[in-house]
Amino acid sequence: MRRFLKVVIVVSGLALLVTLAASIALASRMRDGARSPDARQGGQALFHILAVVPASDAERYYARAVEAMTRTARKRGAVLQTLEYDQDNAPSAIARQLRLAAELEPDGVVVSAPLDPLVTEAVDTLSKRGVPVVALETDLPGSARAAFIGTNPYSVGVLAAEAVAEDFPGGAEVALVLSRDYADGSARGATIAAGFVYGARDANGVRLAMTRTAREGPSASEAIVRELLAEHASIDVAVFIGARDSEGAARALIEYDRVGELAIIGFDDDPALLELVHLGVVAASIARSPERSGEVAVEAIMTLAKGGRVSAYIDPGLTVIRRREGER
Repeated sequence: MRRFLKVVIVVSGLALLVTLAASIALASRMRDGARSPDARQGGQALFHILAVVPASDAERYYARAVEAMTRTARKRGAVLQTLEYDQDNAPSAIARQLRLAAELEPDGVVVSAPLDPLVTEAVDTLSKRGVPVVALETDLPGSARAAFIGTNPYSVGVLAAEAVAEDFPGGAEVALVLSRDYADGSARGATIAAGFVYGARDANGVRLAMTRTAREGPSASEAIVRELLAEHASIDVAVFIGARDSEGAARALIEYDRVGELAIIGFDDDPALLELVHLGVVAASIARSPERSGEVAVEAIMTLAKGGRVSAYIDPGLTVIRRREGER
C-alpha cells in the first residue's frame, strides 16, 4: 500500500511540474515576444498592450476587434499581443490567464470575459500593480477596470423597436429572440427588452409579445421560426439578437417558402446576414462596430498608461442597416 502511495505521489508531482513548466514556458515566450526587436523602435521598447479575448467567435466580432486593435497600436507606436481563451472555459481558467497577463507586466490590458468573482479578483490584481484594464463588450461592474467599451443593450432594444415601427406603422406583435450570450448570466437580455418597450412607447400598436432564447445557434433559431409560424400566427416580427441566429431564422423562411410571412430584424453586419438584408429576406440589421471598439480600446489604454483619464463608459455606437432603395 505504501509503495502504491509513493507511486501516486511521484506521478502527481511530475504532472504538477509539467504543468508549471508549460506555464512558465508560455509566459517566457509571450514575454520574449513582447520585448523582441520587432517591438522596438530606435532601441526603445514600445507600449505593450495585452488583449485577453475569446479564441474564436462565429460572428468574428473579437477577431475583427483584435485586427483593429493591432492596426491602431501599430499607428500609435505600440505592440499588441493576444492571450486567447476558449469560450467554454470555466471562469477560473480565464482568471488564470489574467494572472499570467499580470506576470508579463504589460502597459495595459483589454479584456472580454464573463462577470465572475474570480475574474473580478484577477482584474483587481492587475489594477493594484498599476496596469490599467479596459473591459471590451462585456462589462465587469464591481471590478477595478478603468473603463468599459461596448454596446449599450438598451440602445439595441430602442433601435429594434424603431425599426419595427418604421416597417409596421399600423402596429405589430413582436417576438424577441436572444442568443445564448445575451441570455445567460447577464442582465443584457432584460435590458434589450426594456429598451424595446421604451422605443415602442410612441409607436402605434407595436408590442413585445414574447421573449425566447436560441441557446444552440442557428438550429435553435430555425426551430423558433417553425414554432412562431405554426403556433403563434399573431407574431408579425421576430427580432434576433445574434448574427448567426438571424441568418438561421432567415434561411428557415427561405427553406419553408414563407418569406414575407414573418419579418426578421437581425443583429450585426456579418457578410452572410448583409446578403440576406440586401435580398430583402431580412428587413434590417442592428450592427455593432468591432473595428470602432478595437480602435477606442487601444486609444483608452494609451491614455490611461500615460496617466490620463477616460470616460468610465464609452459607447462605440450602433448602425441600422437596411436594403437600399431600388436594390435588387
